[in-house]
Amino acid sequence: MNEFEFARNFLGRFNVKGDEIIPELCPFCKGGSHRDKYSFALNYVNHTFNCKRGSCDKKGHFSQLCKEFGVEMDKDDFGWNMHPKESKKEYKPSTAKPEPITDIVFDYLNKRGLAQETLKKYRISSHEGNIMFPYYRSKEDAENNVITFAKFRKPHKIPKGERKMWREAGTEPILFGMNVCDENDPSVIIAEGEFDAMIIHQCTGRNVVSVPSGCEDFTWIDTCHDWIKRFNQILVFGDNDTPGKKMIEELSKKLTCNVLVPDYELYLNCKDANEIYVRHGAEQIRKIVEYMKTVPVEGLIDLSEVESVNPKQMRKALSSFKGLDNATGGFMYGDLSIWTGKRGEGKSTLLNQILLDCVDQGIKTCIYSGEIPAQRLKYWLNLQAAGDVYVESDIDERNGKTIYYVPKKIEQLINKWDKGKIWVYDNRIITKDEAESILKIFEMAYKRYDCRVFFVDNLMTVNTNSNERDIFQKQANFTLDLVKFCREFNVHIHLVVHPRKTIGTIKDNDSVGGLGTITNAAHNVFSVHKCTEEEKHKLNCDSVLSCLKNRFYGETGDVPLMFSQKSRRFTERSCNIVQYGWEKYLSGEEQYIYEDDPPF
Repeated sequence: MNEFEFARNFLGRFNVKGDEIIPELCPFCKGGSHRDKYSFALNYVNHTFNCKRGSCDKKGHFSQLCKEFGVEMDKDDFGWNMHPKESKKEYKPSTAKPEPITDIVFDYLNKRGLAQETLKKYRISSHEGNIMFPYYRSKEDAENNVITFAKFRKPHKIPKGERKMWREAGTEPILFGMNVCDENDPSVIIAEGEFDAMIIHQCTGRNVVSVPSGCEDFTWIDTCHDWIKRFNQILVFGDNDTPGKKMIEELSKKLTCNVLVPDYELYLNCKDANEIYVRHGAEQIRKIVEYMKTVPVEGLIDLSEVESVNPKQMRKALSSFKGLDNATGGFMYGDLSIWTGKRGEGKSTLLNQILLDCVDQGIKTCIYSGEIPAQRLKYWLNLQAAGDVYVESDIDERNGKTIYYVPKKIEQLINKWDKGKIWVYDNRIITKDEAESILKIFEMAYKRYDCRVFFVDNLMTVNTNSNERDIFQKQANFTLDLVKFCREFNVHIHLVVHPRKTIGTIKDNDSVGGLGTITNAAHNVFSVHKCTEEEKHKLNCDSVLSCLKNRFYGETGDVPLMFSQKSRRFTERSCNIVQYGWEKYLSGEEQYIYEDDPPF
């Protein structure tokens, strides 16, 4: 986390002066017996902190402060894809002198719906008979009238072809309205023009700024980098035209923090915020802001929107061996068949069930599945979510194999239950280093969709752009990156790793494939074993889930499981069948008629 995130989480209300965040009370001494105020300062440029009270005198680096509170300091550039340039362009100071607003200027601004209080807050003035928009970098600069950048406009409707606005040459272009914003609020709205910014703020009371030079100039990303990075959420209120939509597209690429964009249908055929306000009022502005949505992440699929697969209709090639065709259902087009030993123990199936358990708890998930396309994954997950009671069967006449499927009405309930909670890495994306791509997509899934539990199935399918000699080290490095990801974002990741080729029975951590770094870095290690017929009779179960390592409690042991081929569900012996959220509305007095919208 960065300094502003820390302040919003641990320091209560705070002020910002220069490079320092100053809360009312020191988080360590709480101001002492006299409750001394504003003695603590956190510098977000130098990454240092100190309390000026002699009896406290706490000071040090921000990383130490984070450690004291059980969090970790950001090591990256706070969610930005673009880093500030090392050698900044030299700008000259503004010499523009604001003058009292003339009646002509005030009347024109009033016609555009701008209240006197709004104009005063943004310090709108006149200059040589024109409207002057002063740009201040901070509240202190505004109080001292230190203008960084200024723009001007004539106070009347501009004929087509004439220049509408002009700027003070050679000065530093920053965001309009920075001085109005409250850093205690973790979000900020970016508008395309000064009038729009003031109107949006007037209607919502939110932090609102405007870009300085239209939608195609992103110079302000460098000049305002240290200021804008303090916000966790960026809402882009762009114009309803091609350039405005292009600006939103570009900003979503330059930012990896949570970027929200408007639903243009709510603009009601208007071009911008000012026109919306004049024609439809403040409530419509508030509605547009309220219903802004997160920019979709390229490379992630909402599983509920994937069209499910019907095994009967899938194209396939049959062999001359009926037994083989009955076992496999034929060779499906699009698949690659590898023949080897010791596979199919149930790791992926069990993890899929854990994924559904997360969904049932309202936890959003993201999965990389290197071997299984999204349609097949959805088919298997739907079987597990439905359970034996609701899974039906059919016969594929071409091979005689029994096909299990979920009826359409039940599938509709499952889709509504898990919508927005299962995001799938799009493995159709071809990248040279898939390990890097997975980490990037996972980060976007966390920031945009609040995913908290992640699945990587499996390590062997992750393309690390390595030769055979380096592959094991690359896999170990990727595992360490996943551990770091868990720590940094406070999430849980399940990683599938195949056992060593020479291992007969998996007994301990040394049985896991790859370098020892993989299991050393892990917090838990589990194994899934499919019982032989002899073991089934002896143990009275179908499979055994073994905990080989648990760092937190240090406990290990075996869990015997039963398995249903029909629904692909695992269950513990003598335990009740799991009822997922969608199913509860079909039972007892709460029986639910699923042609209507479900109550979840």
